Amino acid sequence: MANLVELADIEPSLGTEELHLFDVRWYLDGRSGHRAFLEKHIRSAMFLDLDTCLCDPSTVDPALGRHPLPDPKSFESVLTSFGVSKSQLLVFYDDQAGSIAARAWWMASAIGYQAALLNGGLSAASNSMFESGESPIRSMPRLPYTSSTMSWDPDLVISEPELKALLSQGNAILLDARSKERYLGINETVDPKAGHIPGAVSAFWRQNVDRRNRFKHPNEIAKNFLQLGIGPTTEKEVISSCGSGVTACHNIFTLQYALQLQARLFPPSFSGWCHTLGNEIET
Repeated sequence: MANLVELADIEPSLGTEELHLFDVRWYLDGRSGHRAFLEKHIRSAMFLDLDTCLCDPSTVDPALGRHPLPDPKSFESVLTSFGVSKSQLLVFYDDQAGSIAARAWWMASAIGYQAALLNGGLSAASNSMFESGESPIRSMPRLPYTSSTMSWDPDLVISEPELKALLSQGNAILLDARSKERYLGINETVDPKAGHIPGAVSAFWRQNVDRRNRFKHPNEIAKNFLQLGIGPTTEKEVISSCGSGVTACHNIFTLQYALQLQARLFPPSFSGWCHTLGNEIET
């Protein structure tokens, strides 16, 4: 379930055993999310690093994308290293309207944890709620089993062969959560090729939030997705992608929040697709 919480509602539980608050800041331009955390974060928050906790840094296959999903058991071991249990609420935030934190929400929800996004993220807090300083740094453990994107619930993720089959049959709506410019192949600075997966439609994650980095009203969100052919009576499978499977989770969260619709994640997204020999690219 897409659980969106307000800071005022969870403030009394900050620092208690009822709730764990995670700061998931990360920047595409190379800035350090951990450094930003050390300078200022919401009271009692712990830092969760995208590169070492929300993906498998040991994976060398470029076809799995820039942020390949780790084995779910490995991710669960990261959460338990913070003292987390499934009886507690996990709340994730960033300073980019949840576009990074949604990946943590998706992963935690997918393995049965009570997970939520903080509406407004870092900007929801007043100066009196900020603190600075260290948090234990965790990384993905090396466990005695092989990492695989398909070890996740197949109802929540989709493989490249299955995606191709659904698209060729016209039975899927593939969302691309990247900016319209990157979708069109304009000014691509991250991946070696520019454009998008053939058949994908542009669904920039920023359309889900307002100027204050807060989620729009469900009715407004539903109206936006209806223009892409997604509504209460949609029979096609809805699949979410982006550059590397991170901001794609923002659309998954939003579709659950506003339409109670479960979309599937294509983990490699465009960064994996463009590395597979023979895959076509549209601009």
